[in-house]
Amino acid sequence: MSRAVFTRKQKLTKPLEFKRVFRKPLVSSDACFKVFARLGEQSEPRLGMAVSTQIDKKAVGRNRIKRVIRESFRRYFSDRDTPMDIVVLPRLEAATLSNQVLSRSLQSHWSRLESRLEG
Repeated sequence: MSRAVFTRKQKLTKPLEFKRVFRKPLVSSDACFKVFARLGEQSEPRLGMAVSTQIDKKAVGRNRIKRVIRESFRRYFSDRDTPMDIVVLPRLEAATLSNQVLSRSLQSHWSRLESRLEG
């Protein structure tokens, strides 16, 4: 199984980039995640995450959630050039669910937000 590439250009890194997404976002949410998206200023999709200690007290759990988010983003957007900026906020329940459930949830968020931004 090959992994898609996730470069620094695909990350939201500055607070102003996060604030821009939060200003007038499209929102998709379920029991696992709340995902904010907005048309981006770059030519490719970019991802930001905020996984706090409220989600999981242990770094291992927070890192697992971040890994699942990054991998899902890589796979879904590896062949797409939709210029969107995305911020993912996991919900408390995300810490107790399996990676497969989290991945399925994210897949539905990605496609829902992409169709809303394009249409």
